[in-house]
Amino acid sequence: MARTLVIGLTESGTKTTVNEDTFSLGGRVYPDMITGSEERSAKSQDYTQLYVVTEGHGGSGVGDLAGRLVQRTAMDLVDLIGSYKQPEFDFQKFCRDLIKEAHARVTRQIKPRDNGFSGASMALLLIDSNVAHLLNIGDTKIHLFRNNKLMFPTCSPGEQEDMAEWVIGDMTRSESANAITIKQFTLRSGDIILLSSKGFCKDYPEQQFASDLASPDAFAATIRQAQIHSRQFNDAANGTILAVKVRDLELTEPGDRIPESEVRRAIYHNGNTSILTEENRAVANGGAAVEPPSRPPEDEADMKQKFKKERRRRNAKTFFLFLFLGFLVGLAIIFILWYFILS
Repeated sequence: MARTLVIGLTESGTKTTVNEDTFSLGGRVYPDMITGSEERSAKSQDYTQLYVVTEGHGGSGVGDLAGRLVQRTAMDLVDLIGSYKQPEFDFQKFCRDLIKEAHARVTRQIKPRDNGFSGASMALLLIDSNVAHLLNIGDTKIHLFRNNKLMFPTCSPGEQEDMAEWVIGDMTRSESANAITIKQFTLRSGDIILLSSKGFCKDYPEQQFASDLASPDAFAATIRQAQIHSRQFNDAANGTILAVKVRDLELTEPGDRIPESEVRRAIYHNGNTSILTEENRAVANGGAAVEPPSRPPEDEADMKQKFKKERRRRNAKTFFLFLFLGFLVGLAIIFILWYFILS
């Protein structure tokens, strides 16, 4: 069983009217609103964990709905995961059934606009026990950060396609095996698996991404910083990142599940198949690694000193704010009394 920390962030593009990206964690799909930005973080100790990022295609009212249909289909099939274990988990069959059912739901329930196409790309991470199962379809990306190296289990480094060969729900083209990647690998403590939309990766240098992930800061702060840098390079399209960090691994039976806990929320308005087991195997399968420049980690004393300074600064700010508010209240009372005395 993998104990994980998870954070998901999504942000609307400056040249888009609707955020067609979605991400899911804890059995729910986000964003709650189709404009603006949203962040969710959680932790899990579940034996089976599902994380999905979708990137919708087709415009407002089409791509965003297609993404949510794909998310719902993935959740429905995970509820039936026991039927795919006889006794080993048949992830290949799971993926085939998921793609077939999601494609049927999208084409049945959504009508494309102006003879275009509707659909959704999908990046899926399914953790079952201590094994990570990956499925990527279309424009979405999946990265693995391990031992300070950024790996590419579902694409080649620097790969930037103008348009996916095929996405779920696309009726204008036939299903392409090149658009679908299925991989599996055994998790290690400290692994970070990153699911992202194309807008997050657009013009974001891989060396910079690896350097951001190698930061000695806390996990959530590291991913937030990566999102900020990604948007600085190109914020025209919607950008979404869902990061899962493996805290540690345990040998636990499926019956010992613990539910998701303490989900925090912040909203700001405005078919190739292979097994990935070792780092050198990832490179051999087209998953080269990018190693970031080393950063000197801050020692514990420095971190405590920074925390104390930050706390003193916040306390001083709070004190002067309340002092100013007291002054305003007192001034208002004086004016009111003066008014009654003069009248």
